[in-house]
Amino acid sequence: MKPFNVDLHIHSPHSISVSKNLNLDTMVETCKKKGIDIIATGDILQPTWLKYMENNLQKEKDGIFLYKNVNFILQTEIEDKENIHEVVLLPNFEAARELQKKLKPFSKNLMNEWGGRPRVNLSPPDLVDEVDAAGGLIGPAHAFTPFKAIFRQNKYANLEECYQDSLKKVSFLELGLSADTYIADRMKGLRDISFLSNSDAHSEGPTSLGREFNRFEIEKPNFEEIDLAIKRQRGRKIILNVGLDPRLGKYYNMFCNKCRRRIIFKEDKTRSFTLLNNYKIDANYITYFARNPIIARKNYQKEVDKGKVICPACKNELKKNYKIKLGVFERIEMISDYEQPRHPSHRPPYIDIIPLVEIIRKVLNIKSSKSKTVEKIYDDFIDKLGTEFSILIDLPIKKISEVNKEIAKVISSFRTGNIEILTGGGGVFGEIKI
Repeated sequence: MKPFNVDLHIHSPHSISVSKNLNLDTMVETCKKKGIDIIATGDILQPTWLKYMENNLQKEKDGIFLYKNVNFILQTEIEDKENIHEVVLLPNFEAARELQKKLKPFSKNLMNEWGGRPRVNLSPPDLVDEVDAAGGLIGPAHAFTPFKAIFRQNKYANLEECYQDSLKKVSFLELGLSADTYIADRMKGLRDISFLSNSDAHSEGPTSLGREFNRFEIEKPNFEEIDLAIKRQRGRKIILNVGLDPRLGKYYNMFCNKCRRRIIFKEDKTRSFTLLNNYKIDANYITYFARNPIIARKNYQKEVDKGKVICPACKNELKKNYKIKLGVFERIEMISDYEQPRHPSHRPPYIDIIPLVEIIRKVLNIKSSKSKTVEKIYDDFIDKLGTEFSILIDLPIKKISEVNKEIAKVISSFRTGNIEILTGGGGVFGEIKI
């Protein structure tokens, strides 16, 4: 068995809000810098992208798909009738075309230019059955996010209710950028399912592609081995999940569904808490003050869960009653079975990371992660120390200090859990504080 770093969910230029520069060459360039061994194709049911992949991926023996020494797994994301996004993995192009043909009568956009992430008018159980019949694997995408996810507010609180008799054919659950194992393992019903941490990349750069990944222990980089590892069979397994600290995710905190201001609570011993007063509004936040902010937050999120809380900023500015929406943190508080995670014995370790580009940007106090200065220093790190994953996870801090002491200090801080984070929410990523 050998370890492989694997990212099993990305997109293509045929999905909305995806970089036009995302292609096999730019993907492979980033994979080599990051240390990704196996990458998903993304959007494999979209006709133009499917043909592009068929024409360019080299099919090796044992079902391995290769492009410039990087291995590929055929993958797409599908939105079902319940507005739930599902990640689908397929063994070969024949299976992709078979599934495309089966789903075409149920979708208006599957064969369109922007059909990269198609909407299919099938229930979750029916979609699972179709994917299984085509020989594919399926599981809920970014399961805890407030939009298009299985566990979002006012949707499902468990897998059984959603997938019914087809649950046994659901192979995995994707955590998403605003969740990790410590969040998901507070739910009793998830103890038997494998977790995936994937990037859901919409661009080719190192801040997107591979920002979350899995380390598989398998024999070969093909679909059959990935299948065995996800199902934990014949010694194959996932040995590590790696992803953003959930607080850095775009949907960790409660937020207004209209203005996207995040909701935070601060202690103020001089004030008593009600839903109607004791708050401050600025461009990014609605800050509530209370004697006990922990209790105040819990009471507040219960009211939000009932759909009873109006955004005071929108009411003041727009004279409209837009609702506050639960983030991932609050949603898990509402549907979890345990106060603390209970990891099953098969669950691999989870490592929270911060992308190297973001660390460099913050240390240099540069606004854009696409700055030429940031890119130059990032490439210098890769040239001197190896892949980004090895720098963030494996290399001794002393070795990293030889290149840059300040960046080494930040990496050391997040490895030990001693870094301060301004939490994300409302579509805005969180940030580390230096």
